[in-house]
Amino acid sequence: MKKYRSFTTVFILILLWQIFASRTDNDFLMPYPLDVLQYMLSLLSTQSFYVAVATTLLRVFIGLIIAFTMAMLCATLAYRHRVFHDLFYPILLLTRSIPNISYVIIILLWFGAEKSSAIITFLILFPMMYANLYEGLGNINRDLLNVMKIYPEKKSYLIRKIYIPLLHSSIKASLLTGISFGFKVGVMAEIVAQAQNGIGRQMNYCKVSFDMTGVFAWTGWIILLALIMEIFIHLILYRKKEVH
Repeated sequence: MKKYRSFTTVFILILLWQIFASRTDNDFLMPYPLDVLQYMLSLLSTQSFYVAVATTLLRVFIGLIIAFTMAMLCATLAYRHRVFHDLFYPILLLTRSIPNISYVIIILLWFGAEKSSAIITFLILFPMMYANLYEGLGNINRDLLNVMKIYPEKKSYLIRKIYIPLLHSSIKASLLTGISFGFKVGVMAEIVAQAQNGIGRQMNYCKVSFDMTGVFAWTGWIILLALIMEIFIHLILYRKKEVH
């Protein structure tokens, strides 16, 4: 039933898009859905499409992996050591307060166009992931922790059999939020930085040539790729949960 409702919502949105495009009847303002779909399919036959997608995905995954690793490390230290939590909290507030566009401009000036996308993705995703993981650690049952003190086990065993299963929902939320939001942030950084390769570069080409159909087509691929990556993470985490 849930899937049918989702398909219904998508159908209604496309129908409204078609109606609006028909009313404006101007490809520059609002291209038709069928034209955008044909453009998306035509991109599959070009080498530049795969180069752009691979480049952007690589940058996003680098930023995502570093952000998740650092967030897990800092959340664990903050959970285990109150002093670290108190010292780190002002830094966390600072990273949350800085506007995204400020990150883009500062990192672009410091590191250049090609490296800025991954670094910006890391800086923006880190606070969100840290908050999710720290909250997950704080929700672990204290009675269970006391039992683990009475019956000590190897740290590797505790991580695999206790902490990871208990943090499954927090890890899942962090990665799903990170992959979808990070992908959008990464493309935005490529556009602003005018990177030599990537989806952002292709969208810049469309903007310069006033190709609104191309902008919509690349936007459609961004949505699809983010959705595919979310499904991929769902499957990986589901299998890991089954194993545990």
